[in-house]
This record gives sequence, structure tokens and C-alpha cells, in this order.
Amino acid sequence: MPSGPTLAAFAAASVLLILLPGPAMLFLLARGIAGGRRVGIYSALGVESASAVYVAATALGLTAVLAASGTALGLVRYVGAAYLIWLGVVTIRKRNDPLVPASPASSGSAVPGAGVPAGAWRSWRQGFAVGITNPKVALFFLAFFPQFIHPEAGPLAAQVLVLGALFVLIGAVLDVGYGLSGGLLGDLLGRHPKALPHARVGVGLTFLTLGGVTAATGHKTA
Repeated sequence: MPSGPTLAAFAAASVLLILLPGPAMLFLLARGIAGGRRVGIYSALGVESASAVYVAATALGLTAVLAASGTALGLVRYVGAAYLIWLGVVTIRKRNDPLVPASPASSGSAVPGAGVPAGAWRSWRQGFAVGITNPKVALFFLAFFPQFIHPEAGPLAAQVLVLGALFVLIGAVLDVGYGLSGGLLGDLLGRHPKALPHARVGVGLTFLTLGGVTAATGHKTA
């Protein structure tokens, strides 16, 4: 079990890293703007659920196998890029959809990426898909965690799980904040129907840019 000072140092470093402006922040803000607070919040939870999967994989040593395979890394990266590009195209195509469904019965049947309120499960899946297809998360954990792991503190896998759980918890709080902030802006835009389509075009272009950068350079996207 990591010591108190180690956990405190790890938590502080994690907060600083997550607060750095980056593609994850842009993605969650964009999801919130396009679909409202609910979409932003559940997309954030999906992203962090993917991080939890990578934490478990790191503890089991599976991420080291992934990191050693350039082909596997490239394949996962291109799948993630394609998904982001798809989200961008659909968001732009659906830019004129209302933010609030016409009837309660339609509230759970939104088109993925359309920028209209989606069900919690659908929004979570979109965030999870973006997170799980970002192999840079695995590489980040492999580089970041060892600085806070000490052999004398107990089994290495257990330490990774404890640190990983703390990282995911911090990430969930901050990422939900990003999604909520985007959602508040989206709700504001929803009161101005003429502005909302333009905002969704901007969101779609953001997704397209993130997907293009991911495909071209492998930059972190979630």
C-alpha cells in the first residue's frame, strides 16, 4: 500500500496533469456544448471508465505487451481516429436538430454524436469508445506510475491498482466538470436556436481535427 506522502504527491501530480489543456478537455467540452449537461457528464464517465480498464491492464502487465507492439498501437490509434472523425461528420450533419427532444418518448433515442440529448448509456459508450481507443493512456500510465511505486510498499500490482483508482477518481471529478461546463454553455446556446447550429459545426470541426491529428501524429486524444 502506498504511503500517505506518496499518495498526496501522486494526487497533486495527477491534478496538475489532468488540468493541463488538451484533447480530452476539448472532447468533453465539445460533447457538453453539442448535447447538454447530461451528455457531457456521462461522456466524461465513459472516458474515465476506459481509464479504469487501462489501470487494470497496467496492473496485469498487459499494457506493457501493447506498448511493445507497434502494430497493435497503430491499429488502436487509427480506430480511435476514425471514431472521432465519424463523430465530427455526424455532429455537423445533425447540426439543426433541437437540443430538447420534441417529446419525452424520444429522449432516449438520439443519434450518436448528433448533438441532441442521448441516453446515459449511449453517452457513456461514446466516451468509453474514445478513451479505450487511445493507447497513449496505456503508455502514460507505464511512464507515470513507476515514479510513485516502491517495492518495499507491497505487491506492485496492488500499488498500481490503488494509484490507478485514485487517478480515475480525480479524473472523473475534473472531467465531469469539463462536461458540465460544456453542457451549461450548450444549454445557454439552446436558448438561441440560431446560434446552436453554428456551435455544433464548431464542435464537429473540433472532432474532425482531433481525429486527423490522432491519425497523423498519434497525439493523445482522451
